[in-house]
Amino acid sequence: MPATIFPSFVAEYTERVLYKWNERSRVIPKPTPMCWFVILSVLAIGLALGLPPDPHAVAQLHTSPLAYRVAVATLLVPYVLIWYASFYAFSKLQEYSRSLKDAEDGVAFRKISTGMGAVAFSLVVPTIISLILNAIAAHHSGFKAASVIIDNYMSLFPGLLSFLLLYNGARMLLRTAPGGVEKLDVRWHAPWFLLLSVLFAYFTIENQYRWHPYHLTLWLLIVTFIVPYLYGWTVGILSAYNLHLYARTVRGALYQRPIKQFAGGIATVIVASTVIQFANVTLGQRVDKSLGTVLAIDYGLLIVLAAGLGLMALGTRKLNKIEQV
Repeated sequence: MPATIFPSFVAEYTERVLYKWNERSRVIPKPTPMCWFVILSVLAIGLALGLPPDPHAVAQLHTSPLAYRVAVATLLVPYVLIWYASFYAFSKLQEYSRSLKDAEDGVAFRKISTGMGAVAFSLVVPTIISLILNAIAAHHSGFKAASVIIDNYMSLFPGLLSFLLLYNGARMLLRTAPGGVEKLDVRWHAPWFLLLSVLFAYFTIENQYRWHPYHLTLWLLIVTFIVPYLYGWTVGILSAYNLHLYARTVRGALYQRPIKQFAGGIATVIVASTVIQFANVTLGQRVDKSLGTVLAIDYGLLIVLAAGLGLMALGTRKLNKIEQV
């Protein structure tokens, strides 16, 4: 299979599997998106506050176990709000796509809804797995390297898959609009993306040589970490771009505005993802790891991510209201 169609094949195969699972489970009531939010949030909060803190992390942050737990509880608040916004957007998109039934744009919106669901789950499930892995590694030093590798990949590939699903849906939706054709002037966008790619690769590889935080060989780091991240950002930005083009081609200002808000939300989430990864790579080993510094950085990055998810949730809510009218 040619490498150029492999990512699209993965997204389409995932969609078929999810569709078949959905058809077979119609006779059995399954949790709604907001029900999943409650279940996964309670599980994550229980693990974060119930598991014993990592003694190494407590010592490195120059704090006490009690202060560490208070910091974790403080960080849980914006995380839960972010999870809520993502599952809310997923819920509203699911309702909207169902109201369109089997229309061509309805199929496209169902693909986008599946992608939004993947975004929502990719924000919570890796966090839960990371909490469990860190708790095991804290008391079994031999598991530390494996936990770091699994944690890195769990942060990478679910998000990559969600952006692929969103891109497939956005591209299909654009084709339903009159004159909807994907247009991108490479002359204007290639320079800044090349700069981003070079800087990200440079800082990641420099980090690897200085501190070896990824526990991977250089070639594995490039092929399975750097390239997938850059590809995911590319696909995500194209998803937002296609949704923006679709909003410009459809008729009706009321319909254009929520689509643009949703596209802007995706673009903001991409920016937040980029900034968070850059911070992890460039600042993770450089900042003075005091508790106040870590909280300030985390809150600043979470605000950007929350803004993007808030725009996505607002856009999907307005779309659903329009359809109900």
